[in-house]
Amino acid sequence: MKFPFGLKSEKQNPQPQPRPLSLLMNNRLMEVLTQLKIQSEKLKRTYQRLLARDRSLFEACVRAEQELDRDRAIIYANEIAQLRKMSRTVLKSQISLEKVILRLETVQEFGDVMRALAPATKIIKQVQYELSGLVPEVSNALRTIDEMLETVIIEAGNVTGAQVSVMISDSEAQKILEEAAEIAAQRMNSQFPQLPETIRDLTDQTTTEGKTKTL
Repeated sequence: MKFPFGLKSEKQNPQPQPRPLSLLMNNRLMEVLTQLKIQSEKLKRTYQRLLARDRSLFEACVRAEQELDRDRAIIYANEIAQLRKMSRTVLKSQISLEKVILRLETVQEFGDVMRALAPATKIIKQVQYELSGLVPEVSNALRTIDEMLETVIIEAGNVTGAQVSVMISDSEAQKILEEAAEIAAQRMNSQFPQLPETIRDLTDQTTTEGKTKTL
């Protein structure tokens, strides 16, 4: 059949149909999901322990300040400052893993694998690095999970021939990490009590003096 005005039959330019995940690929993603949820839960429990420890130290710091034991109050306050740095890293990591999990749960087609998991692997690498000295058990597990995801992405790329721009995946991963850091900061502000202003001033002073000595 001829078409007027140069029109062509739609059958001559069929739209590519999305390829659903194979059973093997789906099972591998489910395995990764399970492992990520386990590590996310471990980080959640770690954060809760740090939060409880912080509250105990905070009460001790306040008591020392009330008793005019300034030196002991400063010791507690410095320990609280270090603990909160750890808590922030753990919480940010846990939130980042939650975002990766959400991405994995939306993957239904081979094309989704490349778009969703290229940034996810970069997030996992960053989280694994940040936790290496704080929660080594989770860090080691994430290294294994990252290797599993790399295999999934390679297999999906072989099936679809698709590639994801490194710059795009880097930018998206950075955006997700920044969002996680912002959420972590908001949660900590609401969950961790503020030290008395006099103690904060003294801890800032001792920190500055310590840096001066090292220089």
